[in-house]
Amino acid sequence: MSSENTEKKPSFDPVKLEQVNVNVDYPMEPDEFEILYKHNCYCHMAHISKFGYPIVTPMFYVVLDDGYIYISSVQKYRQKIDHLIANPKISVSISNDGSNARRQKAIQIIGKAEVSFDQELMTKVHWMIIDKYWWELKTDEERQNAFTAVHTPLRVLIKVVPQKIISWDFGK
Repeated sequence: MSSENTEKKPSFDPVKLEQVNVNVDYPMEPDEFEILYKHNCYCHMAHISKFGYPIVTPMFYVVLDDGYIYISSVQKYRQKIDHLIANPKISVSISNDGSNARRQKAIQIIGKAEVSFDQELMTKVHWMIIDKYWWELKTDEERQNAFTAVHTPLRVLIKVVPQKIISWDFGK
């Protein structure tokens, strides 16, 4: 029998699909979780507006040594910081491209946002953002210019404090 005939075929059982518990039925391996959690390009952050609507925004993020996600955001001209101060409920989704359902991996974090104005912490986070997203910058001058553009007085940090984490790997 050829390897083409022995490949596992997808099952499309509507009852099973409606009752799936992705966290249990499609568990992600710890090393794959860490790679996706720490090294993915973007997260999607959801918060509640002052009118009660969910607002979802793609965001840059980094994970510090403490294991928490940190997001830098402009406070002036944006409302998410005011919304998070009023209602700190937050949800963050991190996923691979998911262009093929059998390769989709995702992490969902539900928790509380802690807004921080701490300049020392912000400096650390902003340098990590430069390292993660603008790794092609080679000279100190290029890196400093990028940092100066990111590290402005209008920015604050959002620390995501998880209350529940769900992950799945549909490649299982």
